[in-house]
Amino acid sequence: MKKLETEAVTVARIAGPNSNAKALQAAAQRLSFRRTRDAMPTKIETSRLTLRAPIRGDVPALTLLANNPNIAEKLSRLPSPYTSRDAIAFIEIFAQRPDERPYAITTHNGDFLGIVGFTFAMGQHPELGYWLGEPHWGKGLMSEAVKGLIEAAHATHLFPVIRARALTTNPQSIKVLEKAGFKNIGETNDVVGTNLGKPVFIFRLEQPR
Repeated sequence: MKKLETEAVTVARIAGPNSNAKALQAAAQRLSFRRTRDAMPTKIETSRLTLRAPIRGDVPALTLLANNPNIAEKLSRLPSPYTSRDAIAFIEIFAQRPDERPYAITTHNGDFLGIVGFTFAMGQHPELGYWLGEPHWGKGLMSEAVKGLIEAAHATHLFPVIRARALTTNPQSIKVLEKAGFKNIGETNDVVGTNLGKPVFIFRLEQPR
């Protein structure tokens, strides 16, 4: 935390008084994301799964499973084709960002199955995202992973509302969200990534009081 505060002060001094407020705001934003991100447990256990931080050892399985157009066409931020370089960048750069909290979905034996996690954005509630390797579809594993993640998030009392999106043409993802208790609050066109312009449903989940 101190590092972020010091960074803001340094940037403000270099940029001058006109940029002081902007630099402090940016540092406060990163600090807020980091605080919420780090409140989540490092490991989450469910009946069949372990959710934990992605590691370099996941690269082969991550590359193999993510390099699938059937998955990429449903996601807004997954490169396609997906290479080992993409997997390494995800683990060493993307997963370390203060505005991201991804978990590797694995079996209790350590087999990598997919990814689930949260994205944080200024002025918005955290957004849930996920994907599961195609060989593991149809077994209820994604619903189990999402349920485990949400329960862990609610235990921190820092996630009063969680957002999610799903393509209107993706009934499997819609089913996962509805099973987890998310409510469909409307339809719009996606505004980011490779799904830009495609119709999506917007979902919202409020923590029970």
